[in-house]
Amino acid sequence: MLRNICLIGLPTAGKTRIGRLLFQHLNMGYIDTNDLMRQKYNREIPEMITQFGNKGFLDMETEIIQSLNHQNVVLATGGSVIHREKSMDHIKNVLKADVYHLFLSKKVFLERMNKSKEKEIIINKDQSLTDLYNERMKLYDDHSDFIIKACDKINL
Repeated sequence: MLRNICLIGLPTAGKTRIGRLLFQHLNMGYIDTNDLMRQKYNREIPEMITQFGNKGFLDMETEIIQSLNHQNVVLATGGSVIHREKSMDHIKNVLKADVYHLFLSKKVFLERMNKSKEKEIIINKDQSLTDLYNERMKLYDDHSDFIIKACDKINL
């Protein structure tokens, strides 16, 4: 049996898209934590962030992640999962997942975010996207077992 696979990375890195491709090719299950949040709270991610604030949203995300106890799955997470040690500890130690950081260059991240209509992102009011990028890169690196450079085209 394969170990669980967890995809982490910035918004627009392709966690959902690549996660769906992986589970099909590897014959594994698939879980998207943002989908689970939408289902449980019957709201879109930006609406949850606005209504509950960053801390409240992170609490909800942590609750969803800690409720998981699956085997043989690809797990696509929200980009903010790395902000809670509890969540990452659960992914690594309970789910026993290998964690893959889908790395985006700062340039590509900023381009994609500027094109994106829906901003599903936890960001402080006084924080720029560049500041967020710099802050999260260290956290993604700290929590990942592997780094994959995400690019515009996916060929499997």
